[in-house]
Amino acid sequence: MKKLIITIIILCTVSFANAQDIAGRWQGFLNAGGTNIRLVFNVNKNGDNTYTTTFDSPDQNAFGIKCNSTSVVKDSLTAAVDVAHIVYKGLWDGKDGITGTFKQNSTLLVLNLKRNDLIRPQTPKPPFGYYTEDVEYDNTVKTLHYGATFTRPNGNGKYPAVIIITGSGTQDRDGTLFGHKVYWVLADYLTKNGIAVLRVDDRGAGKSTIGPDGTNVTSESFSYDVETSLNYLESRADVDKKHLGLIGHSEGGIIAPMVAARRKDVSFIVLWGAPAIGGAKINTQQAGQALRQRGVDSASAKAYMDLNDQVLPLFKTSTTKAELDKNIEPIIGNWLKTQSKSTLDGLSLANDTANRQALVGVYANLYTTPWLRFFFTYDPAIDLSKVKCPVLAINGAKDVQVDAESNLTAIKAILTQSGNKDFKVEELPHLNHLLQDAKTGDVSEYEQIQETMSPEALNIISTWIKLHTK
Repeated sequence: MKKLIITIIILCTVSFANAQDIAGRWQGFLNAGGTNIRLVFNVNKNGDNTYTTTFDSPDQNAFGIKCNSTSVVKDSLTAAVDVAHIVYKGLWDGKDGITGTFKQNSTLLVLNLKRNDLIRPQTPKPPFGYYTEDVEYDNTVKTLHYGATFTRPNGNGKYPAVIIITGSGTQDRDGTLFGHKVYWVLADYLTKNGIAVLRVDDRGAGKSTIGPDGTNVTSESFSYDVETSLNYLESRADVDKKHLGLIGHSEGGIIAPMVAARRKDVSFIVLWGAPAIGGAKINTQQAGQALRQRGVDSASAKAYMDLNDQVLPLFKTSTTKAELDKNIEPIIGNWLKTQSKSTLDGLSLANDTANRQALVGVYANLYTTPWLRFFFTYDPAIDLSKVKCPVLAINGAKDVQVDAESNLTAIKAILTQSGNKDFKVEELPHLNHLLQDAKTGDVSEYEQIQETMSPEALNIISTWIKLHTK
């Protein structure tokens, strides 16, 4: 299972049931060489009765890895993560158990799963005290259908409104993660404070269709989904069209400026854990953090980060996979030659042809994924510098997925240089990427923390929006 480490680390990009149904959170333990590794499969049922799955390996600090395919035929489940050469096949008992096998490359292991759904205290419960409506709408050319929930205060007025833009990975409208309903909790708080909210299923989640492009989409593609949602809000008689805003979480924090740069009807944006320094630098930071969390020594982690920093910029200059392979082979070969045995041992690698080819293959697979290639090459400063509406940028000081200091500093510098006169940058002590009160901020804590979102963070976002929608 050691070969899984580097692949999983690289995939850890800012990355997040029901009547009796196989949809839900399923957990099991994989016995690999005498070590029990906890694995979690999050199976989601879509509006068209198809399924999508994300894969977590909490012991390896890997969360929200998207399965390329999920098949549910009667009581049989099959889910695959192509880039890691993983296939899980299981037989559901119709209740709370799945008996199955986990295969990676040629290794086949038993992996039985138990349902492990979680309930959190901040999850809103009826009566809500405000108006709520499940809505559906299409894009202009009718190639995409969206499912969403609209909430607003009770009454007959026109209300300022926001769209919540989700982070990376296929997420439902509530931002469901380890039983937390992150975006629902935020929407509930804002609506109780006089702000209408539209929260939308991502493509391929809930009642939103995946569209004709399938998985060949990028953050830019998603920005046009947000425009469709913005058009929907403007069609409603109960929305104040002069006060429409966007709240972008994580990846959503680079999507919001894309939309605001194009649309002058966006009157404010909130950037929550936004990766403003760019995806390549974010990925390198995350890789180093994940390796250290696995017990890899600092020198070995730094060595891998240096390699990553050399390779990822080639995604922008290489026009084909073959060209990328040609460009990175000498870099990886030279890197392997120059590392000490202790460094390579720390990374479970060796200076040989097999490891060189394996590393080239990992990066090549990433290159062929349009979303990742865009994320690694896109410069968020381009669109953020065009944003002239008010901006609130907020990060938790203990965010290990999107470093608060470097990204907030970048946002401040970009907005200052571009002449934006109304922005606020705030780093909140003790909070993580989800804005939960945390001890370390590590992703593994998300599941352990009962709080879905800090009341302090909720209040800061709400107060700032109200100030800018008077």
